[in-house]
Amino acid sequence: MMKTSVRIGAIEIDDAELHGESPGDRTLTIPCKSDPDLCMQLDAWDADTSVPALLNGEHSVLFREHYDRKSDAWIMRLA
Repeated sequence: MMKTSVRIGAIEIDDAELHGESPGDRTLTIPCKSDPDLCMQLDAWDADTSVPALLNGEHSVLFREHYDRKSDAWIMRLA
């Protein structure tokens, strides 16, 4: 697990967590307390919606994996 900065559109999250080492296993956890409006937007999207993002300044594409109710965070899959 590694703390990372992610930018989705005009929204910047500084306390996201990057998990996994290999490209197919990498996920990003976005805590809802960081930006409740972003979490509501993610809730409206489906799993096939690609989300362009900047992770630590590098271009990435995210897909919604699932909402983790226990940690109140969205788990995103990196393409």
